[in-house]
Amino acid sequence: MSDNSHNPPAQDAETYARPTDDEILQYERKIKEPHTLAPLVGEKTGFESLQAEYADGSPTTQAKIALLAEEYSGLRCTRRDGNCFYRGLAYRLCELVSERKDTLWAKAVMQRLGPHSREAVGRAGYDLDLMGDFAECWEDAVRDGDREGAAADSVVCWLRIVTAAILKNNRDMFEAFILDSYPTLDLFIGSQVEPMNIEADQPHIVAIANALGVTIKIGNLDTTLNTDGVMNWHEIEPLEPLVIPDSAPKAEDQPQVVLLYRPGHYDILYPI
Repeated sequence: MSDNSHNPPAQDAETYARPTDDEILQYERKIKEPHTLAPLVGEKTGFESLQAEYADGSPTTQAKIALLAEEYSGLRCTRRDGNCFYRGLAYRLCELVSERKDTLWAKAVMQRLGPHSREAVGRAGYDLDLMGDFAECWEDAVRDGDREGAAADSVVCWLRIVTAAILKNNRDMFEAFILDSYPTLDLFIGSQVEPMNIEADQPHIVAIANALGVTIKIGNLDTTLNTDGVMNWHEIEPLEPLVIPDSAPKAEDQPQVVLLYRPGHYDILYPI
């Protein structure tokens, strides 16, 4: 007589059955739903929700949030889809240009993000006939002050291509940051820069800051401290400053895009 003590009863066979592909897909959608349903860029808020989120976090993180609440008027959350850096940058830069419409600074930014960026993309070997629609979406959004348009996926796609172009056109400068992790710069660009939904890192940020001619200031909401004991900031300045007449604000007085970084995610910060 065979021993079936280790075999599941026939009536329990469904318990041990593998989920169907449709069931797996539905489960994955349910897990991702909070993020996919979130707005691309949310409303500007105070720091109450951030404080609640980290209520049980480290004292260092809580101290940083308290400091932000004193020095910044609010934040604007972006969707957690891997495109948050580009989306936050585009949205905020669109706001800044709109607020300073017709100033020498705004005109210089428009020149840099338009003709200058197109030239860099073409020089890197990309087909502008194929990429032109993405570029126009970005240029139109900033020119018209269309913040929602600046947050669109087409704009994110274009900014990724501009970032890739700057990396390709400045290989000697960027390869040193890349080759420890990737065998070639082109492989890094193909897997980490051009595709959508891939998070941005230091090389991406340096490249796009240089492309657009703006300083990007990033606060790290983590457990590390700066020499003053609280928030640590990183300012990424463009290697090629904007070409602005002498009567325009000097570099230190020009607007900055300020972002808040949490591991794997960027939101927009608003100075008081």
